[in-house]
Amino acid sequence: MIATSVAVMVLSYRHAAAQHEAVAQVHDRDKLVVLAESYFWREREAMNEYLLSSNVATLHEVGSFHASFDRVTSRLDAGTIGPRAGRNLELVETAHKRLLDEFLADRPAAGRGATAEDAVVSQLKVLEPTLLAPLRQLAPPDDREERARAATARDDSRRALIAAVFAGLLAIGGGVAFAIYSVRLVRRIRAQNEQLLALDRLKDDFVASVSHELRTPLTSIRGYLELVISGEVGQLSKEQERFLAIVDRNADRLLNVVGDLLFVSQVEAGVISLEKKPVELVGLLKESVDAVRPAAAAKGLAVELVADDIAEVEADRSRLAQVFDNLLSNAIKFTPEGGFVDIALMAEGGHAKILVSDTGMGISLTDQEQLFTRFFRTAAANEEAIQGTGLGLAIVKAIVEGHDGTITVESEVGMGTTFCVELPLGVREAVAA
Repeated sequence: MIATSVAVMVLSYRHAAAQHEAVAQVHDRDKLVVLAESYFWREREAMNEYLLSSNVATLHEVGSFHASFDRVTSRLDAGTIGPRAGRNLELVETAHKRLLDEFLADRPAAGRGATAEDAVVSQLKVLEPTLLAPLRQLAPPDDREERARAATARDDSRRALIAAVFAGLLAIGGGVAFAIYSVRLVRRIRAQNEQLLALDRLKDDFVASVSHELRTPLTSIRGYLELVISGEVGQLSKEQERFLAIVDRNADRLLNVVGDLLFVSQVEAGVISLEKKPVELVGLLKESVDAVRPAAAAKGLAVELVADDIAEVEADRSRLAQVFDNLLSNAIKFTPEGGFVDIALMAEGGHAKILVSDTGMGISLTDQEQLFTRFFRTAAANEEAIQGTGLGLAIVKAIVEGHDGTITVESEVGMGTTFCVELPLGVREAVAA
């Protein structure tokens, strides 16, 4: 019986090692495919927006996302993924080039509303399956199941080891029945864990799919709203302008929620994309502070920024702005009238430290433990019926950690809250500090 227990131990660890080795070969390719599809949808949305608005900045976004897609797919080496996958990669590259050519041909229709939308539907949209079908074929077909098994392989092997040891000891003492029960218990726990993982993956897939499906029509809705509000299709009365402004605000809010859901899906898939460049933090913080001043003034809040003019970081400027905007808007949202919001920037130990403090309602110790969990809302936020999705701080944490930084919180109920973000300084600033 002891020999059998040892054999179970050895086999369990061999099984775990085999799972990890198999997944290592496909996991990176799966991440690249997910990232490529993300860039493709962002490129398509930028194309739609340009054809509706003729915005030059949006045209630059098309080029940027197109180049990012090409960079990602170039990392899928056709020589290492087999002849069939290599053929799919060629189809993807051909379809992507054709998509851009068709878009450039449609550019004269930009800003003409229905004409542009017809062009999108009849030409660009028809090309989407010719790219997406072979792109998705590049992902390992059973990778999701393999990743789930890899994530639990070590735990499974440890459980098998424990069960084997107990089985041996109990068999020596005559407890064969209990040894069998232990093994069955481990198997039942493993099955339950696999079921929970499958349900979690199904939820993530649903969120990502719905978000993609919502974003494109929302972009079109906002484009046409802009045309109507600008008066290009006829003069509006004051009441019509007021009603359309409400529609526009809520469409913008919904688009932001969809964007947050897509970003969270990317984080969960491990494919967060950051375009890092030298960023001067003082200017970025001033922009964020200026953006929230109207909301702060409406509540009678004082907002003050104190910054050392030395901090520069390697960062994705737009994502970092999202971090500051979120922290500041939360501070204003949860601070009662007549309160204070303070922002401080300093260099400390080779890092830029950003402190966002408020005199708001504060956060309990229990809530602080889950504060950066997606979809989590504090008890106070629910009691006061304060609007929010519970995604903001989860996104903030993901962006900060994507910059090799950290974020912490200190708070006391009724006294206020301070968030501390630390980011690595650029080389010159780190030496000077």
